[in-house]
Amino acid sequence: MKSFVSASFFLVFEQIVRQGNPNLSLDRWRGHGVEWERSRHSFASRIYSHALDVYTATHDEKDAWQLIVVKEQWWAGRKGEIAKVQQWARPLHGKPAVILAWFAARKRALGA
Repeated sequence: MKSFVSASFFLVFEQIVRQGNPNLSLDRWRGHGVEWERSRHSFASRIYSHALDVYTATHDEKDAWQLIVVKEQWWAGRKGEIAKVQQWARPLHGKPAVILAWFAARKRALGA
């Protein structure tokens, strides 16, 4: 895992989130020394719908850091087919290498 744009980063991110919040029913939870928050912003019309999920992960222990991850999804047409999915992540504070090392350690722990 070399960057916040790699597919492997987002795969591990999803696994970590699903482990700590399996049904995505919690707005806040704590796991592996990280405080997680999730908010969803959505809109639906007859022709299309849109959802934006914003996650923040805050690690307050040694080498503190904070990360934001945004997942955007669009559905269109009568069958609600996925039209577009976009995601990005960016450190809000802390060293990127420390954050990526934390995710790499979680990946090893998950056996991914």
